[in-house]
Amino acid sequence: MNKYHIKDASRFALLLSQREQEIRAELRALAHVPSSRDDFTGHEVLDFKDVAVEETLARLDHANSQRLEAELSQVMNAQRRIAEHHYGKCLDCGDPIDLQRLEALPAAPYCAGCQTTHERDKFTHHQVF
Repeated sequence: MNKYHIKDASRFALLLSQREQEIRAELRALAHVPSSRDDFTGHEVLDFKDVAVEETLARLDHANSQRLEAELSQVMNAQRRIAEHHYGKCLDCGDPIDLQRLEALPAAPYCAGCQTTHERDKFTHHQVF
């Protein structure tokens, strides 16, 4: 396994900074998405399909915003870990996070094994019977 080394800090700091900027731009764009109701003049009647589509799009925008805000939080936490020289170590077990994983997901807080455990636990707790 290739491990993160402090000499890699500037490269990962740059990757995280770029992703932060991308996320913030996406959030700004979502905040300014006009609704088709904004064009409503009072002369047209929206049918049920139009209303359903509008509500669905609003829910998707909300879910996307929540996903982006969660990712932004992860990115900012990773930036903090770089500054505090804790980056590249799993927050659960303390083992090094594989360098290939960090290159694919620079904000990854967990090694692959611990991430699997988190996802399994989350899935188990959200199942409805």
